[in-house]
Amino acid sequence: MQWGRFYVKYLVRATVLICAVIVVLFAAGWVFLASSLFAGPRKTLAEGILSRQLEQSVRIDGDIGLTPGRTLHVFAKDVALASPSMENLDLAGIGTLAFDLPVESLWNGQPRLSNLVVDGVRLELVTNEAGVSSWQFGNSKDSEQPQSAAPLAISDLIADRRLDMTNVSVLYQDGRNGLDLDLEMTELVLDRDDSGAVSSIHGSGALNSEAFTLSGRFPTRDSFDGLLEFDAVSLTVDGKSGETGLEAKVSADIEEFGQLLDILKLNRVLEGSGHVGAVFKSSGGVSRVDDLDVLVELDGGQSVSVIGKVGEIGNPDDVSLTTIIRLYPEDGAPAPTKKRSELQLVSVEMVMDSVPGQVPQRSMVIETNGFVLDTSGEGPPPIAVSQISRTAEGALKLGNIVLRIGPPAQPFVVLDGSVADALRLEGISADGKITVPAISLLQPLLSAGDHPLGGFVGDFNLNGNLDKLTLTSLNGSAENTELWDLDISGTVADVLHFQDVALNVEINAPSGAAVLEALNLEPVDVGQIEVALELNSAATNWNAMAHIALANSELSTSVELDDALTNPVLRGIIESDLIRLGDFRNIIAAAIQLRKLNDGSSAEAEDEPMPDPLQTRADGREVQPLVLPENVEQGPLRDVTLLPIGRAILLSGIDLDVDLELRKIEGTKGISAIETDLVLKDEVLSAGPVKFSYGDGNLEVGGSMDLKNKDHILNLTGKAGGWQLAELLEGLNYKKHASGTLYANFDVSGQTKSVKDFVRSMQGSATVSMHNGSIETQLLDLAGLGIMPWLFSDQKHKVAPIVCLTAPLSLVGGRVSTKSAALETDLVQIVVYGDVDIGQKMIDLHVQPRKVGEPLSRSPWPITISGPLAKPKIKVKDGPKQMHRRDGASRMPSKRKPGVPDILQLQ
Repeated sequence: MQWGRFYVKYLVRATVLICAVIVVLFAAGWVFLASSLFAGPRKTLAEGILSRQLEQSVRIDGDIGLTPGRTLHVFAKDVALASPSMENLDLAGIGTLAFDLPVESLWNGQPRLSNLVVDGVRLELVTNEAGVSSWQFGNSKDSEQPQSAAPLAISDLIADRRLDMTNVSVLYQDGRNGLDLDLEMTELVLDRDDSGAVSSIHGSGALNSEAFTLSGRFPTRDSFDGLLEFDAVSLTVDGKSGETGLEAKVSADIEEFGQLLDILKLNRVLEGSGHVGAVFKSSGGVSRVDDLDVLVELDGGQSVSVIGKVGEIGNPDDVSLTTIIRLYPEDGAPAPTKKRSELQLVSVEMVMDSVPGQVPQRSMVIETNGFVLDTSGEGPPPIAVSQISRTAEGALKLGNIVLRIGPPAQPFVVLDGSVADALRLEGISADGKITVPAISLLQPLLSAGDHPLGGFVGDFNLNGNLDKLTLTSLNGSAENTELWDLDISGTVADVLHFQDVALNVEINAPSGAAVLEALNLEPVDVGQIEVALELNSAATNWNAMAHIALANSELSTSVELDDALTNPVLRGIIESDLIRLGDFRNIIAAAIQLRKLNDGSSAEAEDEPMPDPLQTRADGREVQPLVLPENVEQGPLRDVTLLPIGRAILLSGIDLDVDLELRKIEGTKGISAIETDLVLKDEVLSAGPVKFSYGDGNLEVGGSMDLKNKDHILNLTGKAGGWQLAELLEGLNYKKHASGTLYANFDVSGQTKSVKDFVRSMQGSATVSMHNGSIETQLLDLAGLGIMPWLFSDQKHKVAPIVCLTAPLSLVGGRVSTKSAALETDLVQIVVYGDVDIGQKMIDLHVQPRKVGEPLSRSPWPITISGPLAKPKIKVKDGPKQMHRRDGASRMPSKRKPGVPDILQLQ
């Protein structure tokens, strides 16, 4: 409506100026002008007088004349007002102008026009790319009228109560932003009240070929309202003006968003509906927009909502807006996902709150179906858009857009670029900068603040569209730290689908222990760490190579994948020429420490596992929140459901066939090697059998996991033998002495969220046995009972010999039970039965020692151990009555079997 008033003002002003000068001209010599003999000179004279009066060129291409009488009938055709600033362009023109002028009013000096006929009015308001406008007068770009001409009141010149204009056209073109408005009005009617002021406006026509009707009322001199109606778009204005300024409530209802695009000559690529409401105020040369309320809902389920105020126009410190962009309906968002390939942007919410004289506040919440990034604070707005224009092809161009993702004062990612077609999201071109704390690369939370690991900074370029976005010139490195060096470089031809990749990563940490200590973890002396990684893909073919060097050990990997196959298989090899067992132990210890980062715990935290931040509820909709210790600040990343990269690959539907070849494993007891296969087929992961020998010890184990099972149950089967108990206890830093050769076989399964979850959920069976061992008698002094060494041996020394140990175990739900475990010395057999509940941390065991070969005799020292594992109750009971077998068996075989309870051997 503001543009409509602008057009009407220029139309009326141009018409009145031309009419006024024609009146003066004809009053000077109406007889001369009435003669057809003087048509040529009359036209020339009229053009000269009009040009001098208006101080710009006026051209009359048609005839001009009048009919004499008491009332002059004046007419003119094809009158054009040349642009004062642009050559070969007419600012305004009238096809036919006719009116009646009483001679009496002319003699009285108060000319009053009547029966005014205006047809074929045209007005061309053009601004070129340099900012020069067709209506600029003199040297002032802001002047809207000749400096020497005073405004003429229409009520003082026109006597009619009604003014009709037909075939009115207004062309507005701005070369700076491509705005093109072609207004064609078949009729424009102005009604006046008794005082001569305009009381109403009515009209009909088309704007950029879209038909509309126009109506406006001016019931008083300081109030007005208007309605502009298209088929599916309507604009209403209700305002008032006075000494304090202008205030207008503007409202637009859009039934078809596509028609609005047609009106603006933009490509009709979106369909939907919307509403816009605002209050415009202007006073003392200052204009502002308050009570802004915008809602656009597209047919595809997307929506945009903007509420707040723009405040003083042109003042960025007076803007308070809340913008919510949804790519899905609120009840139709995609379910939480664990896979990066299924990651979808759900919504973006931005808040800008600036009040003059106060510190501005900004916030941005980016919601995906894999995580939510929530940032807020002081700083520049999350997004700034300028240089908005329409291209010749009908695209909405954003010439400059700055997007800041992360805390306003220190965003993680800043994109500075342009979008050639914003409605289609095509022609994206941006320079990007990454600035994140380096700790964010190692844990799921995007931490903020200073950290000994320093930061990670990088630059890159983005180009493309919504279907294919290309990342080029990526260069990133660690900064502000001496603990490690990190360099990343490369390109990604298709970022959205992560295809055609060429990335190089190099990491060098002089001291792994220093890195762990900087992470507030227990330092493990892993020595120097070097990692080199190359990742490349072409179309659907992938290959990756990595080399890891740690202290004196090294490991290389090479894998390839053709993702175009119906059942793609990741093939490769993991190999090493040398791995030292000492380094391997340190790697495992360091990995255990690094896992605490993902658990949200630290070296000082209690030995209780944190809730898994990646766990979702059974309905797949709600995410279990990450619970952090009080001394850990929660970062802006929350509601994370994405799996870690390793687990995500295993669940991606890709089959694996990887060879493991460790050609030399070196330790103090000798040299060994490992060679096996890791296979993932139809979402069943299997490995082994892995065979490993070290000194006299050997191990053979195989494992499998059905990834279709949401609990991810790991099955392990295998056997071990020849391992020395003393060496294992020494490796565990156990101070008491015990010796013996251990053997075992097992077939167990359990959940894989953590080692403790595996132990607590174990099911299956196992058998542990030991031969030719010994044990410190102090280990048998249960709760201070001081069980005498003579019970186990004739030799009264501190060490008692163990002939054998056999323990068949059954595992169900983390409960380990046995019915026939036996420990033998040369004189005594101890039979143990009962169970240990690892999940509940409870124990319930019964121990009965007897002389070898006499299972039916009384036990001299029967013992029960029950209660919490941390502090069990140990009781020595009176020996049971003489034992007997239900089947009556009472005779020991001639050749008894060591390690089997004697009572089970009776015949």
